[in-house]
Amino acid sequence: METAALRIAMFTDNYYPFIGGVPISIDRLTQGLRAMGHSVTIFAPAYPGQSPEADPDTVRCKLLRYHKTKLFDFAVTNIFSREIDTEFAKRGFDVIHAHHPFWMGVKGLNFGKKYGIPVVYTHHTQFDQYSHYMPVMKGFFKSYISHSVVKYFSQRCDLVFSPVKTSEAYLTSLGVTTPIEILPTGVKLVPEGAGDEIRQKLAPGGETLLCSVARLAPEKNIPFLLRGINRVREISSVPFKCIVVGDGPERGALDQIVRKLNLDDCVVLTGGVPPEEVGNYIRASDLFVFASRSEVQGVALFEAMAARCPVVAVRCSGADDVIIDGFNGYRVYEDLEEWAGRVAALLSDREERQRLADNAYRHAEQFSTEAVAQQATRAYRRAIEEKKRDG
Repeated sequence: METAALRIAMFTDNYYPFIGGVPISIDRLTQGLRAMGHSVTIFAPAYPGQSPEADPDTVRCKLLRYHKTKLFDFAVTNIFSREIDTEFAKRGFDVIHAHHPFWMGVKGLNFGKKYGIPVVYTHHTQFDQYSHYMPVMKGFFKSYISHSVVKYFSQRCDLVFSPVKTSEAYLTSLGVTTPIEILPTGVKLVPEGAGDEIRQKLAPGGETLLCSVARLAPEKNIPFLLRGINRVREISSVPFKCIVVGDGPERGALDQIVRKLNLDDCVVLTGGVPPEEVGNYIRASDLFVFASRSEVQGVALFEAMAARCPVVAVRCSGADDVIIDGFNGYRVYEDLEEWAGRVAALLSDREERQRLADNAYRHAEQFSTEAVAQQATRAYRRAIEEKKRDG
């Protein structure tokens, strides 16, 4: 069996300090690959005001523009910079892994063609659900551009990773014929006791603790979640609190909803939390509640299960692929009464929560960072060998 270490180049249009599913996925995969002895270099945007890079194998690329909008900040990398070409050429990569089909992904694809290196693409994002971020042509982007770009890019890669089965079906429906392999985001299993201090601070009266983790942005559907929490309070006599971990452009609007619904005594918007600490907040909790409709892979749901926390989530592709209904959580339609009813029932049933939590943890063990890195390595090696055979 081939055991030589690989030299892997990652290309992404966003990365830390931006907090989101794609940076977390890249970070987890990179940690797993490096633990196996592989060399991973991340080519990512250089954000304005960013602290000096601590990782010598993260190449920060200069920007053409940093476009700030009310909802999202676009870091547009200068992919024409010779510095990127110089850094790439001197490292002698074996495989390129692109995480977006746009700017930096195209740069990686061009390197693959120039040097005869296989290019792998992970389809992380349901781009049509993010059309509201576009400064122009929102409708056209949602109905046509997002799908056509994904197909065009995927067809030019040597292998496509899909985090879940639903995403694989979407790519197939577009007419993508490039080989597709399921590769979820790896998760770190959170040990018992990791959230004890957080629990004592946030639920000092012994309240049942609910938790949600999401960027505070429109596609995450937090207003629905807050209305659902308000309805749970109306129909349940169980004392509880709900923490929403994350930050984003909707923070002010969500604060207003909390005040309007008089939820100040039971809802805590924690703001941004370092990624390595998120699991501790979930581990402190009894139930993970989720309302996003835009998840391709449901990274937050995997994280919840890795922290031994059962899930109640609105049905979407990510939830449908991660949650086994009645085994490690529940999937419900975006209906206030159904969502609140399921949460209220679990608040009252400690034994059922424990059964779901144990199942959730066992399910998450299959997707550890180590297991995912091993799977990715096998796929990389196949792509490299096939590229060699094709000349």
